[in-house]
Amino acid sequence: MAVRIASFKWHDSGYAIASSTEYGLLVVFDNLRVEFSQREISLEGVYEGMREHQLDSRGSRKVLYIDLAFPAKGVKEPRGVVYMKSAEISMGAFGIVYSPLEPIGSYLTIYPPPGSLYDNATISPDKIAVFMLGRRQVYFMEEDSVKKIILV
Repeated sequence: MAVRIASFKWHDSGYAIASSTEYGLLVVFDNLRVEFSQREISLEGVYEGMREHQLDSRGSRKVLYIDLAFPAKGVKEPRGVVYMKSAEISMGAFGIVYSPLEPIGSYLTIYPPPGSLYDNATISPDKIAVFMLGRRQVYFMEEDSVKKIILV
């Protein structure tokens, strides 16, 4: 099912709100905003750090971990279609899989369109993981309070 705005029950009795944008997909929490496009990820919120980790001995796959300083806190009022149980939806060219794991919390897996420079990204309450080819270079740029993660 294709939707433009969706809310997903989050671990703290709030909601994660996802919406299609002109350039990609925006996921909003009370204390965090993450926008995904094909070649970059913009992050607005407090994070502790970022680190790259090789997933195999050949270096063909890697993951970028973004450690959040505070758990992603849900927005109190949902918008659009509300999901309380597991769901797979399309939002523009992006796909989202919502996985509630009681009593641990919930997580979202973001699938970008073909041609993107990362395979998928997972948002959990305390971390964002971006999976990609091992040869991808990751650059960081800060504009005001927004951290841009640029992939090449």
